Amino acid sequence: MLDRLTQGVVFDMLYRMRHTDLASQMRAARRRRALSQAGLAAQSGVSRVTIARIEGGSLQDFRLGTLTRLCVALGLELAAVPREAGSALPALLARERERAERLDRRCRHAALAARLLAMSRAQARALVRQAQERVGRWERDELCSRHYVSRWRRMLAGRREHVAESLLDAGEWADALFQSSPWSFALRAAAA
Repeated sequence: MLDRLTQGVVFDMLYRMRHTDLASQMRAARRRRALSQAGLAAQSGVSRVTIARIEGGSLQDFRLGTLTRLCVALGLELAAVPREAGSALPALLARERERAERLDRRCRHAALAARLLAMSRAQARALVRQAQERVGRWERDELCSRHYVSRWRRMLAGRREHVAESLLDAGEWADALFQSSPWSFALRAAAA
């Protein structure tokens, strides 16, 4: 058990770390959006001086409304997490990482849909056939559940326009289906 003085020092360190995290998150988000501090000030309605103080890691108290306006302008989410050691922060980070991975898989499949529509019918047919063969192997070797196999079979059936549309709107199963995709060979090539 920590004595009161040690607890205070630990909480102060955690507070400073969170302020530093907030400052670096906001600065990184602003830079990703190619905004100057003045540009962010114009978008958010928060003064450039206040933005500089936040990004500088100032331990000054900032109003919730100020932070909220900045987060909205930067596309960030403001969240409250427990202060104690072992907080929910690792779980929040893991959830955010998983959300980003799901979004990346959806984007890659959407880019593949566009490529299918842009290439010749023969090239598209060959790619679809390769994906269909993988699904056939999954079924034959029992590598995936029949639910996945049947859904992928429906998505890969028909004209390339249908296949492309199914990659753009795979319904409520999209995240699960895209996690194990018969298109992995084409998605890797697109990423390179």
